[in-house]
Amino acid sequence: MDGLKLLNPPQCPDCFGCGPANPRGLRLEIYQDGTDPVATFAATGDLSGYPDRLHGGVIGLLVDEMLVYAGAPHGLWGMTAKVRYWVRKPIPLDATLTLRSRLVQRSDRGFRATVAIHLPDDVLAAEGEGMCVLR
Repeated sequence: MDGLKLLNPPQCPDCFGCGPANPRGLRLEIYQDGTDPVATFAATGDLSGYPDRLHGGVIGLLVDEMLVYAGAPHGLWGMTAKVRYWVRKPIPLDATLTLRSRLVQRSDRGFRATVAIHLPDDVLAAEGEGMCVLR
């Protein structure tokens, strides 16, 4: 994601979703594209559920992580209070996914956001929404 600002905070090196120091984590690098956080994710065989497909719980984890980052371009850091997601297409393990979240509402206590996960051919594979409370 050349030329985009990296949003990963240095104070969270062990985060399972985005921490670069967590050897078992996903190590997502999340960037700012306008006011949206974006990332890519390439699944590996150890994350399978149904044969040759990404485990649904990992999809939920990706939605959750991107949900929290939706506030970052707006100076808001929160923790997930409520999240839900829908798998629209099975995700093959060899696919590189594009993740994007968007802040849709904010208050003095938190924010609401949406998340989209696309396959390489720009087909919507999963989507989610949720609320975060400010830290």
